[in-house]
Amino acid sequence: MPKTDNSVGIDLGIKTFATLSNGEKVDAPKSLKKRIKK
Repeated sequence: MPKTDNSVGIDLGIKTFATLSNGEKVDAPKSLKKRIKK
């Protein structure tokens, strides 16, 4: 892979599995959501 000067921040959470520094949100997998509710 070529080297770049780009970087990204990732915030892991409960409601949203991950939020990237560009604002993109990644939902938690369904199995994780079920386990959190218990």
